Amino acid sequence: MPLPAVAWAIFEFVVAAIAVYEAVDVMKDVYEGLDQYKKAIDKAKEELKEAIDKLKDEIDRKIDEKEEMAVLLAATGADPQNPVTRKAEGRGSGVAAIDAAIKQNIPFRQVVSLVCEKADALPVLNLRRKKGVTIKDLPKTKRIVLEKILERGIEAMTDADLQGLIVVRLKQLAANLMFEFIDHCIDWKSPLKCEVSFGPRPDFADHPVEGGTKLVRLGDINPFYPAPHRKTGSIAADLVIPDYRKKRCDKGNIFAIVEVKFAGDRIETKQFDSYHRLLERAAEVKTAMARIRFDNKPVAYGGRLSLFRYPEDKAAEPAGKHGQKKTSKKPGGKD
Repeated sequence: MPLPAVAWAIFEFVVAAIAVYEAVDVMKDVYEGLDQYKKAIDKAKEELKEAIDKLKDEIDRKIDEKEEMAVLLAATGADPQNPVTRKAEGRGSGVAAIDAAIKQNIPFRQVVSLVCEKADALPVLNLRRKKGVTIKDLPKTKRIVLEKILERGIEAMTDADLQGLIVVRLKQLAANLMFEFIDHCIDWKSPLKCEVSFGPRPDFADHPVEGGTKLVRLGDINPFYPAPHRKTGSIAADLVIPDYRKKRCDKGNIFAIVEVKFAGDRIETKQFDSYHRLLERAAEVKTAMARIRFDNKPVAYGGRLSLFRYPEDKAAEPAGKHGQKKTSKKPGGKD
């Protein structure tokens, strides 16, 4: 099934955005790269101005708020899952709730796959090449950076635990920075919002925003941590696909939650239990918001819940908007 034209336009834009993102080398060095990221995003956005304007016109010309849900549903129906995903095989499978999340169809799987592929290729620390050198031997300034990325003190961890955790966290951070850059490029109206934080149950307070759709970020070295909600029982979704990208991303505006797990990261049932409770609360919010309800029935669910494991759940080669296979040609390149 070919992807809807608007969903395909978003994918092509993301390809162009990541190409520019890579060109400015924002993650060349893990320590200086985050500061460079803050300085470079405006320059990179300017380089993408023509593509951004074209994308905005493409979306706004073809869909309005009433049609956006239809686009998401069509893109979900065209989800290019691979055989491993459809059968819920491999890492984390075997638990009913997790199997269901693995097999859950979502829109934009090819976008998530592309971003994760780039993040997975990020150079990471490998201090063990030097015999006897550990992360604890790093200069204090660099250790502070890592502690802020990891949200814990390095002294409290063993080197064996720390080494693997840093690799996973840096990949997650790289993916988040790319998703945030894409959001920034289209004036904070991306159909994929990263690190959306919700407060503790039962209410699951919404992530605060500024300027309508821009999520508030509190961190300095790692912009996503600390999160606005840090109390016990709070939860941060790796990705939220909103029903309407031009509205605030909150409990009343969730089409799907996508939990992204790189190789080496834990997949725990309790995390998905928390997401289910959040989506139950979201269904109550959507019920209260609904102007018209059939036989006064409540909204059945607050959104879809998907587990995306990289690399197991990479998208199969997607069909384009006219049914053709995606080529490897870079934006602006020649056949």
